[in-house]
Amino acid sequence: MNKLFFTAILIGACFSVKAQQTPVAVKDSNAVKELFFAGLKEKLTENYVNASSNFSKILIIDPNNDAAHFELANLQLRQNKVLDAEVSIKKALTAQPNNTWYLKLQSEVYKRNGNMEALIQTFDKLIALDPEFENYYFDRANALYISGKVDDSQKAYDLLEQKFGVSKASTSAKQRFKGANAAASGNDLEKLIKDNPDDVKNYLNLSGVLLEKNQNEAALTTLLKAKQIAADNYEVNLALADVYQALKKPDEALTALKLAFGNPEMPLQSKVQILSQMLPRFGKPGVVKNATELGIIILNEHKDDAKVMVLYGDILYQQGNLNGAKEQYLSAIKKSEQLYIAWEKVLGVQTLMGSYEEAIKTGEEALTIYPNQAILYYYQAFALHRNGQNAEAAFELKNALQLEPEDASLKAMILALQAEVLIDQGKLKEADIAFDKAVALAPNNYLTLSNYAYYLALRNHDLPKAEKLAAKAASAMPQNSSILDTYAIVLMKLNRFDEALMHIEKALQNNEGNNPVYLEHYGDVLFLKGDKENAVIQWQKAKAVGNQSDKLNRKINEKKYIK
Repeated sequence: MNKLFFTAILIGACFSVKAQQTPVAVKDSNAVKELFFAGLKEKLTENYVNASSNFSKILIIDPNNDAAHFELANLQLRQNKVLDAEVSIKKALTAQPNNTWYLKLQSEVYKRNGNMEALIQTFDKLIALDPEFENYYFDRANALYISGKVDDSQKAYDLLEQKFGVSKASTSAKQRFKGANAAASGNDLEKLIKDNPDDVKNYLNLSGVLLEKNQNEAALTTLLKAKQIAADNYEVNLALADVYQALKKPDEALTALKLAFGNPEMPLQSKVQILSQMLPRFGKPGVVKNATELGIIILNEHKDDAKVMVLYGDILYQQGNLNGAKEQYLSAIKKSEQLYIAWEKVLGVQTLMGSYEEAIKTGEEALTIYPNQAILYYYQAFALHRNGQNAEAAFELKNALQLEPEDASLKAMILALQAEVLIDQGKLKEADIAFDKAVALAPNNYLTLSNYAYYLALRNHDLPKAEKLAAKAASAMPQNSSILDTYAIVLMKLNRFDEALMHIEKALQNNEGNNPVYLEHYGDVLFLKGDKENAVIQWQKAKAVGNQSDKLNRKINEKKYIK
């Protein structure tokens, strides 16, 4: 594990546009939407000529459609038509001069044609729009160097380090100004401190060397000296947090982090990255409390920052406060509808909460702005399906699959949901085909395996296959009550009642003792094993805790199992 955890967060990498489906806003009209879909589909199959044709047709309908100009520029750049790409991206930016995605693509165009002067101006705009994104500063400094403006480049690197801290990347880049130098040894740094006792940077560098050598107490002593010189220096406090973590002193580490976070000079991006690193560790004691306290500090300092709202929403989500998380995500969207991730997160929470009508409305709004994101169609279809609107759900799933998502897991989720919709529509053969495709794409998605097994068992269809699927899921997730319940049903259908009883009892033991569905299934297994008296007792319990199905009432009244 890297001991320099918090200070390492300050280190960035050079910016590059990834070959992925970028969220792009477009105007909504049937003709434009159909052409846009067709263009995206052709682009995904690398049929750039046909893709360009579709986007060009959009411009005949709407000459100022910035999303079409953007997609054309992207295609032209891929085909090395750099001059055409420059013209197209400029047209997109005419309509939306502050769109960061457009500016990022423009920077790639200028990198390709070597127009460093224009590239520098583009990075100036990106920095103005997002002053906390470290990579823009790095690329701008590099462009200045390539253009021959060595002094300006050196100043740009100095600004980068002043704002985000010294990183390996910035140190390496600055070697060009003074020739390759070996990293300073501990003795060299101690000499520098002796010669310049008020230079905090030297203390920070020495503490880093000591920490890497596991000389944690010596590193702490060095940093405490630095703190006497600059008590509020956020880099000193971040370094102290690293040392206290190494010394297994979590309270002191949190105190140091709070001091760093409370310093307005600490870059917001660095704060966000540190908190983001904490989110996956919410299962560990103390992390939730610490992250919440740090999140409140950021939120109070940056009340109007949409990204901060999303981050705090993530913290609330990890705590199980879904309502609070939803409100943060909605506030972020209200502040900036161009923040795509907020749309995705709010849809996820709304569907998780069962607020399906709300999710349908949100999905419609999101797809008006981002029609090229398959996950949004999935959420929309999920909400429609759960709301009983299967025809509409099927249409949205078709749209999602037309986009041919590269993520196999996402495509598998879409196909699994499509299978459920097809089952509700009575198209069982097509449903099995969709489930088979989903399992082939994501063989370790155990919830999908379990769902497939469940639907096969309900139909008494291909029970050996259902048993194989359910067994694999139950073996992988032995604490998941839903999966255990499904396996019990499959085993019951196969007349393996002892095994079925064992698994349904396990399902009820996993904090699901009052689950009305599992209790009904428990009664079913008991009845088929011959324990009719206890079967009726379990059915009555199921009814008492909320299971009001007609079939259950018949079981209780007639005191027998009904298929």
